[in-house]
Parts: sequence; C-alpha cells; structure tokens
Amino acid sequence: MSELLGRVSIELVDIAAQVERLHPLVSAQSGQLAAGDPHYAQALQSFDHIEQKLRCLASYLNDLGAAAAPGWRLEPHAALAAITLSDLASRLAGQNSEPLRSASPGDFELF
Repeated sequence: MSELLGRVSIELVDIAAQVERLHPLVSAQSGQLAAGDPHYAQALQSFDHIEQKLRCLASYLNDLGAAAAPGWRLEPHAALAAITLSDLASRLAGQNSEPLRSASPGDFELF
C-alpha cells in the first residue's frame, strides 16, 4: 500500500509541475484581459489553486503511504483497468521504473 500511494503521489507532483510550467503561458495572455474581466482573473487564480491542491494531495498520499502498516496490501489491478493512459497505468502498477521526464522545449507528443 505504501508503495502504491507513493506512486500516485509522484504522479500528482508531476502533474502539479506541469501546471506550474504553464503559468508563464497563461500570464503572458493575461495582460489587459485580467484588468478588464474579473472572470478571467478568477480563472487565473483557479489555475494556481489547482496546482496547489495537486501538491497538497501528493504530500497527503505520500504521508499516508509512509504511515501505512508494513503488511497492509491492496490489489490495484481492477482499478488500474480504469486508467486509459497506458504509460500512467504502467507507472502506477510499478511496471515502469523510469523517472518521469519532461519534454524538451520544442518537443510535443501527439495523442
């Protein structure tokens, strides 16, 4: 259980980092829009709040995993079937031990 919660925590940290890397893009577009549109300013604040919540959830799950009893087991395979991104499912299952890597500038992945 501890290991599974740790893997989920790592994924959440990675998503939070990806959201954080989008801040400059969103901020660059916000100039006059934020000043004239309170809904846009709220959307920017929500974007930042999403990142903060992801980091908090990651920390929470990591701490739960660290506090879990050593013998506590959970069979995650049925739940993993609901994960439609194969690379994410592999990492959560512990089958892919490669560290998460961010794309180089200019790289993109088509899906």
